[in-house]
Amino acid sequence: MTALLKLYPASYRREFGDEIADAYREATDGASRTARTREAADIAGHALRMRLGLGSAGRTGRLLAAVAPFAVIAVGVYTMFLTRLTVSALRVADRIGDIGPVVLTGAGGAVALAGAVLALTGRWTAGTWTVLAGLTASSAVQLLRPGLGLEFAVFFSGPALLLALMAVLCPPDLRPILRPRASKVGVAAAPAGAVVLTMAPALWLLPHPLPTAVPTAAGLLLAGRQAFTRLRTAPAVLLASLPFAAIGIIIGAVDALLLPLVLALPLAAVVGIRNRRRGPVTPSP
Repeated sequence: MTALLKLYPASYRREFGDEIADAYREATDGASRTARTREAADIAGHALRMRLGLGSAGRTGRLLAAVAPFAVIAVGVYTMFLTRLTVSALRVADRIGDIGPVVLTGAGGAVALAGAVLALTGRWTAGTWTVLAGLTASSAVQLLRPGLGLEFAVFFSGPALLLALMAVLCPPDLRPILRPRASKVGVAAAPAGAVVLTMAPALWLLPHPLPTAVPTAAGLLLAGRQAFTRLRTAPAVLLASLPFAAIGIIIGAVDALLLPLVLALPLAAVVGIRNRRRGPVTPSP
């Protein structure tokens, strides 16, 4: 617990350190390892937000919450691309000298993809931390791989890592409460759909837009109308499109990634107008 408290700014730690420690002990007393890990992740995320000034009361925190669901969707598409590259490489493994780093990079991408599915099916905290862990591992392999180095890792993984960090740092009281349609069916269909949409383009040649446009549209469908309720201003709408543009540039599919969002923006505009007429949204605990 001491190590977690050191993540906070010194002044905040002096004022609230004992209270945070007591709350952590109370929450984890007799709890499972999974529950303790989740509580520790929550504290670490809160400490980072305090250091960066990303509270829900400030405009930056609200913009971060508006972008977070779209960041996870874009990262999910990126990790599908990364996993597809690994599957394709395994098919021609006899022509590749050192397949190990490729497999490790793809494994990190697969873990991050699983995290994106978790986040979009209602387990936001566990999912976003899993995304960040998987992408960090994948980036480390790219960084250490001979012939790639820092420049490649920064360009190829840097934007995705930044988007994953944005999702992790989303203020807790503004986190998306995502409930897939027909909850149990949606939760079961999401991972199955992710596997199909990842593997099919790696095994069969599909028309250009499908491997990216279809998962993007599926992610927006999972996020649902709630993902658009916070796009109340032009800066929020612009920021929501940037994750798709960044990932699209990396994987060479800007058109396919931006198309679903462009089609969805009229819905965001309508929802934003309705929300402004109804008044401010009260953050959910």
